[in-house]
Amino acid sequence: MKKSLFALAAVTAFAGAAQAQSSVTVYGVLDVGYVGANQRAAAPNATAIKGTSSSFQSQGSESTNRIGFRGTEDLGGGMTANFVFESSLNTSAAVWAPGIRQGWAGLTQKGMGAVRIGTQNSLIWQLAAPMTTGQLNNIAGSVVNATAVNAPLTNDNVNGSSGVAFTNRTQRTIQLDSERMAGFQAKAMYVMNNVNTTQTTATAPTVGYTGGENNQNGWGLSLDYTGVPKLRVAAAYTALNADNPYTATQAQVNAGTGYAVGTPTPVGGDGFAQAGTNVKDNQMFAAAMYDFGILTAYANYVNRKITSQQTSNVYGKRSAQEIGVRSYITPKVEGWASVGNGRYSIYGASAPTANIFGYQLGANYWLSKRTNLYAIYGQVGTTATSANSALNTNNYAAGVRHTF
Repeated sequence: MKKSLFALAAVTAFAGAAQAQSSVTVYGVLDVGYVGANQRAAAPNATAIKGTSSSFQSQGSESTNRIGFRGTEDLGGGMTANFVFESSLNTSAAVWAPGIRQGWAGLTQKGMGAVRIGTQNSLIWQLAAPMTTGQLNNIAGSVVNATAVNAPLTNDNVNGSSGVAFTNRTQRTIQLDSERMAGFQAKAMYVMNNVNTTQTTATAPTVGYTGGENNQNGWGLSLDYTGVPKLRVAAAYTALNADNPYTATQAQVNAGTGYAVGTPTPVGGDGFAQAGTNVKDNQMFAAAMYDFGILTAYANYVNRKITSQQTSNVYGKRSAQEIGVRSYITPKVEGWASVGNGRYSIYGASAPTANIFGYQLGANYWLSKRTNLYAIYGQVGTTATSANSALNTNNYAAGVRHTF
């Protein structure tokens, strides 16, 4: 009887130890509140001025709403298996219609590094999230994190959209991470989103296609240094390609407009979920931050050029720089401020250019480590070009954010 009890206890202890080697964590963000905006646009020759105002119950102003599952399992010998599955949440929808933000699985080997495969945040996003003053909030004002109303990259994108400055995530991506050595960590990613498809006949619904290889892929590198106490410096570069052959006259190619099929468009904010068309999309981000104790200072630079696959004379180009500070004013009150400027060129043979400017102010009142009230105000504007209106927008929000 005693032997049976001892055996049962041993089996139970072993099962408990084995179970303790793996874990799954549920995490997420719920951010709701109020948002408003005022926008004023002037025609290129100041012949017409229009303004709009809006205000409504909002979600995700400070952090995009999401729910995720993060798992790890100890495989022994210094190796662990990891996975992340993360979905967006829409608190304003009548039904739950989730969108995949991340979904990857990988392995980590102590002393070597990590590999993971699946839908992932881009290398630029991974650095920009902790190294920009506003930490990728969704209110206008940051010229580096151009996710609200901001400078366009195409003639049709006058008011800006998510992912103007850089692509947030890509599908079908393999990422390799080194261990941090002497303060340095390197990462590399490769994207192969589509199987190569060669079309030889022009049939519906692809009217206008003349055949050729249809593929979307890309690669990226990043280097992050945190060896000096209180200092962090990092940079990332990403090159994405979208090749989708179509029929177009040389005049259409040179003008950058008037395509019957396949107008060049950039890779969207959600990566190949919003696939680009017939472009080479090159993106670069650099950042530095230093903790002075009473505040943390930030400096950022971003550059993006989207070139037509047919001719290098047709391109959209955007660059911007920004500085800011973030600090705890009291143990519960955190504030930040940023200011930046830049320049962009839109598609077309003449590539008209415009200036970008913006600033943002924000504050958090921390009720606990996971819950805070917030207020954010931002303003951003662009000067007029021969093709686009001058634009000035102020954007503000107040709400409550829970993280779990």
